[in-house]
Amino acid sequence: MSTITFLELSFVAFSGMAGAAFGVSLLGRRQVTMSRGFILATFFVAVLFVVDAYVIEPNWIQVDKVLIHDSQLAASLEGIKVVHITDLHLTRGIGFREKQLIRKVNDLNPDIIFVTGDFFDDVSQVEPTKELIRSLKARIGIWGVPGNTDHISMHAEDIVRALEPSGIRILVNQAQTVYTGVGKYFWLIGVDDPVYHHDKLLEALYGVPKNAPRLLLAHSPDVFDKASLEQINLVLAGHTHGGQVGIPFLVELSQYANRTIYMKGLFKKGKTQMYVNRGIGTKTLPIRFLCRPEIAVIKVNA
Repeated sequence: MSTITFLELSFVAFSGMAGAAFGVSLLGRRQVTMSRGFILATFFVAVLFVVDAYVIEPNWIQVDKVLIHDSQLAASLEGIKVVHITDLHLTRGIGFREKQLIRKVNDLNPDIIFVTGDFFDDVSQVEPTKELIRSLKARIGIWGVPGNTDHISMHAEDIVRALEPSGIRILVNQAQTVYTGVGKYFWLIGVDDPVYHHDKLLEALYGVPKNAPRLLLAHSPDVFDKASLEQINLVLAGHTHGGQVGIPFLVELSQYANRTIYMKGLFKKGKTQMYVNRGIGTKTLPIRFLCRPEIAVIKVNA
């Protein structure tokens, strides 16, 4: 954990404890009125919210198991452990949250790891991002696609050149076969960032048999309608951070947070299913409330 992050977290935690101690001392006096008690109770709730939203939840990574029923995809992925992470948003190197991510992912012993974009927030974080990727272990391999925040710092070809030496394959409007066993494979398609309209799904699908099992990586769920028209089996996406706050009416008040109807979880349209991951990092406000960072373990069954 960087010195700046440690000081920030310590300040918030200390403020919370100091506020709680102050409130308890006041409540201990017999002269405290009901109105003062209500004010103090409100104060306690506010302190708990700040500590949870700024300190606890952003660093409390949750592992979610996602079951996908698809007989065609199961022919090559049943029994294969797929881990999906997204929106790392590295800003201050490898800190406490990133170390937790590495440990939790590797403890799962994944066969495949997919990372759906927004690796870093600026070019100073490329080297820490490479270090993080090198620390991840997957039996078959690690694949990813660029996100919109990555594009603010670099063009797609520069992202590929920067990150691929660390052991990840970045797909930019491309497809390849991934073999999972003897005679077992699926087509993996990766599109460039849909948020800034760099995605070219039809170009990526060129030469991919339509009757083959196909899995699409995209940073944003904006690609879902196109994917369903092409009858792609499964889409893995991120970008939304789940709204960062798990209270729907609060998310709806913010145009920035309320980015899409596909905020988090599993969706289906025709043959196509899509899972939208809540992500690891944060953007704009460094908070999470009732919306923990997520590692998704994808299990495919017939």
